[in-house]
Amino acid sequence: MGWIVIVAFLLLVPLLFRETRVNLAIEVLIYALFAISFNLLFGYGGMLPLGHSALFGVGAYCTALICKHVPGFPLPLIILTAAVSGLIAGALIGFFCVRLKGTYSALLSIAFQMFLFAVAVKWVSVTNGDDGMGVDRPDLYLPVLGTLSLMRISNLYYLTLTVVSIAVAACYFFLKTHLGNSIVCIRERDVRASFLGYNVFLTKLTAYAAAGVLAAIAGGLFVVFQEIVAPSILGIDLSLSAALMAVIGGYAAFLGPALGAAFYVVFQDTVARLTAHWFIWMGVLFIAVVLYFPDGLLGLFKNRTIPAAHRTKGDKVK
Repeated sequence: MGWIVIVAFLLLVPLLFRETRVNLAIEVLIYALFAISFNLLFGYGGMLPLGHSALFGVGAYCTALICKHVPGFPLPLIILTAAVSGLIAGALIGFFCVRLKGTYSALLSIAFQMFLFAVAVKWVSVTNGDDGMGVDRPDLYLPVLGTLSLMRISNLYYLTLTVVSIAVAACYFFLKTHLGNSIVCIRERDVRASFLGYNVFLTKLTAYAAAGVLAAIAGGLFVVFQEIVAPSILGIDLSLSAALMAVIGGYAAFLGPALGAAFYVVFQDTVARLTAHWFIWMGVLFIAVVLYFPDGLLGLFKNRTIPAAHRTKGDKVK
């Protein structure tokens, strides 16, 4: 029953709220996908990709460059190309990061993120540097409905909802496969998993590549929504925001980061109307969640029950 209410609510958002709130809902959907991609590595893979915004930025810049230099290119193919760029970037970055553990892996991911940030700033002839690159929002052509203008906010919302839903569903079913289960197994005991015949390196690399696909799709949707891309999306602030969303929502559950993204965006929008120092209150909230609600907001509804994919030997099953 709860799922029916949620789905119905998501479908009726453009009818229930004014345009400014629909814009906020689009932002929530994009960040929810990005947070889930982060949690695929953090919550399920046991890795801490502090430079995760690099993959978001790759998809964003790929989308912006196509929109600017190849006008008329079909939007579904643009998103698919962004996904492929994220797959390649995730595989390349992951090839080096998964060889290390803990702090070293996290710092190396930041190094890649800073490298791409420097490329975006310095390669002015391609990226337009600090000024950013504006793009025209493309139209969406559907065989039955014809051409839909994404300048109409309801069309853009339903496009974002459809793409995010497909990506999230694909990630969910991926984690239900033997490969997805092996990611969790390796997170718990990678040495034991290697003795059991699991290819630890290849499994972690696959997780990194899959996370790259999701993050790049989110980046592509972000550019279509904002109609601009700038080096700031390759900054570490966005990576830390993804970590905040995952922890606040509950990284031990699949949709916990999505709940965290919704809370983060709405909280930021609400508090920013009252004070320019909203980030201070976000920090206070984060500290409170870490100290008193380690399972995140979703844990309040689940009565601290640990999902099967995240149970360890000492955890109780309720």
